[in-house]
Order: sequence, then structure tokens, then C-alpha cells
Amino acid sequence: MKRPALCMLLLLSASSVTAQSGWLKLEDVLQSVTDQYPPLLAALRDRVIADGDLTVAEGKFDLTVKGGFEGDYLTYYRNDLYRVGVEQPLEFQGMSLHGGYNLGRGSFAAYDGKLQTDAAGEYKVGMKLPLLRDRALDARRADLRKAWLGRRIADLGVAQQRLAIIQLATRRYYDWVALGIRHRVSREILLAAEQRDKQLKEAAGLGQIPQIDVTDNQRAILTRRALWIEAQRGLEAAAIELSLFWRNAQGEPVLPQPHHLPPSFPAAAEVSDSRLREDIELALLRRPDLQRFEAQKGQLDVDRRLARNQKLPGLDLSVNYTRESGERLVRRGTDELAASLTFDLPLQRRAAKGRESVAAAKWEQLALRERFTRDQIVAEVRDAHSALRTAFQKAKVLREELAVARELETAERVRFELGEGTLFLVNLREQSTFDTALREVAATNEYFRALAQYEFALGARMQEN
Repeated sequence: MKRPALCMLLLLSASSVTAQSGWLKLEDVLQSVTDQYPPLLAALRDRVIADGDLTVAEGKFDLTVKGGFEGDYLTYYRNDLYRVGVEQPLEFQGMSLHGGYNLGRGSFAAYDGKLQTDAAGEYKVGMKLPLLRDRALDARRADLRKAWLGRRIADLGVAQQRLAIIQLATRRYYDWVALGIRHRVSREILLAAEQRDKQLKEAAGLGQIPQIDVTDNQRAILTRRALWIEAQRGLEAAAIELSLFWRNAQGEPVLPQPHHLPPSFPAAAEVSDSRLREDIELALLRRPDLQRFEAQKGQLDVDRRLARNQKLPGLDLSVNYTRESGERLVRRGTDELAASLTFDLPLQRRAAKGRESVAAAKWEQLALRERFTRDQIVAEVRDAHSALRTAFQKAKVLREELAVARELETAERVRFELGEGTLFLVNLREQSTFDTALREVAATNEYFRALAQYEFALGARMQEN
């Protein structure tokens, strides 16, 4: 009685799948996540929102056009006054520039003499420069700097969500691969019992073996068929979960089929203990959640500097040049240059002091949270390193155990074919090989899940598959 060993079936199955070039790779799934995964696309909208906030802040430096008309017709002095002007705030030193044109027609009272112009009107240009308050920083420039930092925060938030999504997609992919291998192994051990059934029946008919061996093999077939059905359900469930990450060009989920399964896991590599310190430093540099604190502290630093600036007295220098044009109607000279200084200072300055106190307290809060996050990252890297190293060692031991189990299975089958063993022992050896194979698959899957966690802890993928 001849029957190919279970290990031979595994090799033949792997060879047949390897011959196919269309299996699904992890890169395909991750590329689909980047291009089409809705939660990640939604996270990318945070950048658009931040860009909008930045545009709003930049809008406070827009060139402003102003104009107006005044007419007085029922009093003794009847006149018309036309005004148009532009104002341009600058980021430099809080300065602002302005210019305009005025035309006053009619008669004006002596106290409104400034409103009357020559026949062709008057042109004005000027500037305003804060000398103390609002010189180093004002509300407009503070909002602009915070908006730039907000864009950085949005980018880091997207990066953090992308890392988490990639980690989840990677785990779902390897779960699917593991369940595919389990399904294949379950099918192969079932085929072994089914192929042996015909041979046992022929041997029992010739009186070479007792009928109970046939019955026992049929029991094994039913048991293994139930396990295969269970494995099939697990594979289908894993494929459905993976389809949420693997999508077509239209963004619709694509259900992976059995022929998309790779023949095996990628090769595992052991992580060395000497790498731990270097990886901790790398994680502290790369992790977006830690970098966000720097940007958030930058925003609070802007608030604190603005509050300190607002405690200063207001001392503004204004310079204006006016030129009359047309037929002379006013006694003022055709050219006029005027300069002025204005001063103001709220005595209590409570608003500025309160803002400074709030900004300082929030900055200290962020500093404490940053410190704890740093400690968490170090702990995560150490734990992920430990889990990855342990998973590699466990998978390695189980591969060795599986090799021994297959040797014992082959030896027991040879003894049975020579009439020195029993079918009961053959079934036990096959079941032992099957159980060990499942544990080896689970251990290998755990290694790649631990690798995904380690890559997340580092803030970047470590391995290209």
C-alpha cells in the first residue's frame, strides 16, 4: 500500500502555487491603502482644512480697498465728499502702508476745512509703524505663524494615522496568509485519509487487514473534513476583512481569492539585542506623535510671546504725505507732510497677563505629556523588540519540531506498509504533524504581527517584502 507523505504533499502544493505569479503581495495591499482606503483619505482632508486655516491667516494681510461718499444738502454748508483708498498690512515689524484719493466739493465750515480739496482732489500716501507693542509680534502675524505650525501638526496627524492603518493592514494580510496555509494543510491531511480509504477497503476485502481499520480511517476522514470546513470559514472571514484594505481603482473592496494566496510566509529575520538602543533613538526621532508636541509647543510659544508683547505700551509712529491737485481752492500748500506719535497703555494689563499665564500653563502641560509620550515610546519599542525576538525563537523551534514530526510520520507509515505498525499509530502521527504544522503557522504569523508592531513603534516600516 503506497501513499505519498504529508510533507511531500506540502512541497508539491507549494510548488504548484509558486508557479503562479499572481499571488497578492503585502506591497499591493499597502499601495491600495495609500491610494483608496477611505479612513486614510478622510485623514488627508485634515491637510486641506489646515491649508484653509493658513489661507484665512494669510487673508489678514490682504490689500484692502475702501471708499465712500458723503453729502450735506440741508445745512448752510452744502458739499460733496468722495473718498477711495487702499491699505496694505505688512509682516515686517507690524508696519502698514496706506494711500488714497479725496475729492471735496462745495462749501465747508472752517472746522471742516481739512475736507475741502483743490479742484482735482488730493492724493495721500502714508505708513504706520508700531514702536513698542505689536512691533515684534502682533495678532495677525501670530495667527499666521500658528497656522503654519497647524499645517505641520496636520501633516504629522496624517502620518500617525497612516502608520496605525498600515500596521492594521499588515496584520490582516498575514492573518489571511496564515489562514490560507492552515486551509491548505487541512485539505492535504484530508486528502491523505481519502486516498488511503480505497486502498484500505481493497486490503480489507482481501483479508489483509481487519475491517475496523477501514472504519477508523472513515472516522478520521469525517474529523478532518470538519477541520477543513472550519479552516475554509476562517479563510473566507480573513479574506473579507482584508478586502477592506485591498481595493480597485474605483475604491471598491476586492475579495482575495484562494489563488491570490502566496505559497508561504516571507523569510523571517532575527532582530539583534544590540539594535535596541539604536532603534529607540530612531523611534524618538521618527514618531509623529512625539513630533506633534514640538509643533504644538511652538503654537503656545507664539501665544506666550504675543501676550508678553501686549503688555508693552502702545507707541505708534504715523507719517502721511498729501498732495493737492488742480485749481487752487484751499489755502493749504500743494504738498503736506505730517508725522504723529500716539501712546496708550491699559494700567492693569490684565488681559495680556491672563493670556500669558494661560499660554505658560498649557506649555507646561504639553511638556509633561511629551515627557510621558517619550517614555511610552521607549517602552513600546522595548516591548515590541522583546515580542519580536520571542516570536522568532518560538517559530524557529516549531519549524524544527515540525521537521521531526514529519520524520516520525514517514517512519510510522513505512512500518505500517511493512506490516509492523497499525493504522491507529499512523493516524496519531499524521494528527501530530498536522497539529504541529498549525502551531508553526500560528507562531510564524505571530512573528510577522510582532514585526508590524515593531515597525509601528519605530514609526516606519523596517522590511520591504
